[in-house]
Amino acid sequence: MNAINESIAQIRIHTNSDFYIVGGFIRDFLLKRDYNDIDLILSEDALTVAKEFAYNREGSFIILDEANAAARVILKNENLVIDFSRMKGKDIVEDLMERDYTINAMALKVGQDGGVDWDNLIDPTNGKIDMENKCIRMLSEKAFQDDPLRMIRGVRFAAQLDFDIEDITAKSIKKHSKYLMTSGAERISHELFQILKCNGTHYYFNMMDKHLDLLNKIFPEIEPMKQVGQCKYHVVDSWAHSLYTLNVAESIIYADGYFENHLREAYEEHTQRIFSNGHTRIQLIKLAALFHDIGKPSAKWTDETGRIRFKGHEITGMEIVADISDRLKLSNKEKQFLCKIVKEHMWPLTLYKENDVSGRAIYDLFKNFGEDTLDVLLVSLADMIATRKLLHPHEEMGMYKVHIEYLANNYLTRFRELMDLSHVLNGNEVMEHFDIDDGKVVGQILEDVRKAIFFGKIPPEKERAIHYIEKGMFQ
Repeated sequence: MNAINESIAQIRIHTNSDFYIVGGFIRDFLLKRDYNDIDLILSEDALTVAKEFAYNREGSFIILDEANAAARVILKNENLVIDFSRMKGKDIVEDLMERDYTINAMALKVGQDGGVDWDNLIDPTNGKIDMENKCIRMLSEKAFQDDPLRMIRGVRFAAQLDFDIEDITAKSIKKHSKYLMTSGAERISHELFQILKCNGTHYYFNMMDKHLDLLNKIFPEIEPMKQVGQCKYHVVDSWAHSLYTLNVAESIIYADGYFENHLREAYEEHTQRIFSNGHTRIQLIKLAALFHDIGKPSAKWTDETGRIRFKGHEITGMEIVADISDRLKLSNKEKQFLCKIVKEHMWPLTLYKENDVSGRAIYDLFKNFGEDTLDVLLVSLADMIATRKLLHPHEEMGMYKVHIEYLANNYLTRFRELMDLSHVLNGNEVMEHFDIDDGKVVGQILEDVRKAIFFGKIPPEKERAIHYIEKGMFQ
């Protein structure tokens, strides 16, 4: 709070005009939530004040909308982002009435001394009362007409704050849902990934599908999933199964004590890692769980006995997920991850059915998935539980859980440290010691060393690795 107070006081030095703190900062402060950004409304000279402030504080100055006098100042040292905007309308009340939801339509006037008086909160739409009642309420339907993205932002606020969307607001969102895709793909993707951060993503995706009619605008591919999927192994359609799989995945991830401590800690650390574009692995795992069966409608066929089959749904699903990744403007790394999980999510189950957990079988799985191994194991476990629990609600899933834990433990204790062999032997050392300049040959030699260590033929020691290579070369 000190950094914000100091910044506000300094901004006051640069202008004698009225300015106000508005929006999310007020909401989060009253809810005692963390905050590191603040929105300011100035009656005039917003760009000039922002630029002067950025210069004096050695911050980054970014113009967001020159026509509407909107700019951003980033103070990296204070981990603070301040947005400056010119007031819309003749006064602050008119400006607030142009906002999306009542909980974001509150303001505080900054005094001439740079201070604020919380007792004089400007709240023309009773946003504080809605906030206390945990209610997301629109200001008017015009908000969605002016910017359709506000509809999905409402879901994001509900997910982040654990609030409910008020009935009239929900009906209005459903009424205007067809306009959502007029918003930019990057903006939609940003809101989706904010929802994917939250513990109950499956609940809010279900809400967006059944009650708000939003999700099929973003992912039209889910509609065919509602028409297929019921077969010998599934009592619900593919979409219901996929939502349930996401639900199960979240229950595993956020459970306390589902896995033994060492495995739980490994998953917690792994899933919270930044993957790409600021997105964490857990966000992408959730998407993979949701879309693991998205290829079933296009792969559906009936065999000679009349039994419905979906052989090849992994391949068609991978192609569909690639298109979705492009639409969401995901990075190539994120796209490749999702495609890999969708394409190969049946692999752990195949090993289970074939009762094959031999060293060769699990090595091939680990080699294929590398650092994504824990992710595919989690999706596979969630998929199996979501399938079997609906078929046989009282069935214990202990055996498949043990299978997944066995694979995960082998990956963590035997394979993970071998993905990078540089602590044992690196490519340059192989080239120099054996006078080899062919990169492919060097790569194959290192792979042979990796296998030898994994299968216990040699310890992870440089001298033993070199001796092993020499022995192999001159046999």
